Amino acid sequence: MKKIFLVLAALAAAATLRAQSFESQVVDSLRPFILEDAFAEVGACGVLDIKTIRPFNLEEAADLVKPCMDGVAKKYAAKTVTEAGFLSAPQSGQPGKAGLLVKTDMTAGSKAHRDLVASISRRDGRLLGHLTKVLTKDETAPSAISTLQKAIDGCMLLTVVREVRSGHDFVKIYGKCLTKDPALKITEIRPGDGLSVTLKTEADGAQVEAYNGFLTVNAGKGPVQVMVVAYGPQVYLP
Repeated sequence: MKKIFLVLAALAAAATLRAQSFESQVVDSLRPFILEDAFAEVGACGVLDIKTIRPFNLEEAADLVKPCMDGVAKKYAAKTVTEAGFLSAPQSGQPGKAGLLVKTDMTAGSKAHRDLVASISRRDGRLLGHLTKVLTKDETAPSAISTLQKAIDGCMLLTVVREVRSGHDFVKIYGKCLTKDPALKITEIRPGDGLSVTLKTEADGAQVEAYNGFLTVNAGKGPVQVMVVAYGPQVYLP
């Protein structure tokens, strides 16, 4: 009788181990499909939850988000570049939208890509108040032409062509072409990082959105594109 009991116990133990092994195999097989918080356990991503009295402008948000995305990249053995840019090009008369671009070497549909996209979606598609788009290694950022191009093209300048190597150069050479045009309602224009500028306008929302995009200027050695990020009167520029 004792032997029979031991045999039954051994069979039960074996069955339990097989069941546990099967459950473990099922969990392991499903793990790649379970969405996880890409920002979890990444210390630098704590900045995503900070509260401020005034909203961050796009450049400030990009600078604050970069360390977080660097941490996410390390977590998934990937590469990321975070910058201000355009999430969509103009379509059907609608202007392009400015926001945060996270350029990665992730493959579309990979676990890292799905986790990151889902984590941003849980935050209403925004990081630090700005719409955010993740680009995989096969995607390129959309480009948009700013409606300010017409004002630049019609601006009377000296015939001497000067180099434009930065946003500072653009403001110095072309800034008055924009601020002196009353129809544009531009109250301030500042150089940004690289070939980019930030401007403040009293214009309405749709007009502000249409200012976002790239301007092409003659820079001596050929045309140069300068990125314009526009803000309406409700946004404070420090």
